[in-house]
Amino acid sequence: MIAERIKAFQPFYKAVRLGVDMKKYILFIIILLQACSVDSGLEYKSPSGLNVRMDLNAGPTKNGRLYFAGGEIVLSRFQLEGNRVQGDDYFFQNGYNPPISIPLDSTWVNPELQFDLPQGIYNRIEIQFEIPSANITTLRIEGSFQDSSGLWLPLRLEVDSFEAFEVLANNNEGLQEVVIDNEYGYTALIKLNPVHWFSGLSISDLEQAERSLIGGVSGIVISTDVNTVLYSEIDNRLDELNSLSIR
Repeated sequence: MIAERIKAFQPFYKAVRLGVDMKKYILFIIILLQACSVDSGLEYKSPSGLNVRMDLNAGPTKNGRLYFAGGEIVLSRFQLEGNRVQGDDYFFQNGYNPPISIPLDSTWVNPELQFDLPQGIYNRIEIQFEIPSANITTLRIEGSFQDSSGLWLPLRLEVDSFEAFEVLANNNEGLQEVVIDNEYGYTALIKLNPVHWFSGLSISDLEQAERSLIGGVSGIVISTDVNTVLYSEIDNRLDELNSLSIR
């Protein structure tokens, strides 16, 4: 394309030699360069697909006696904000009414979490999402805890209050600069971190927790109604040390 435009200059070289007004020639060059600039910008802003998936840090923790095996989160709002080195910054926000339920499983793809993201070099990408306050559990984490007798007990964390989460994206090298430079698409993996959420609890706290039936088996439920002291300790950490990687 550039070569063709350069060829277009040739008649003007002859015109200049014949004494045509130089100002008109300069004006033509400026318009041509601006056209090139517009073309480059369009190519730079062509979008890539972005699939957002959610998972969790499964552990184990507590000397190998506690690990997590999945769960589910209910989203009422999702927002992405990206700052590019060149080009306009990018922002979008989706509200979900009714809220959408997302399994905490990195293989699960929900069409509601598939977006377009302009190409470019991002020095910062932040994702925010919210779970609503409801009469149902909007964040559920399933796990297992081994008691002092060696018996494995099912464990379940149930959150039913409003919570807002913010996570900054990292690339493959753990740096915040993320390059979006092809049309084939990227995956943004959000990992919730129950290992950190439970870090304020001791093995003794879990040993002494009130027991409840989970699927007909004696286990540990932690919620606003059961084991409320343990719940408060976990709730204080829900928005900490969660991660986001874009690849």
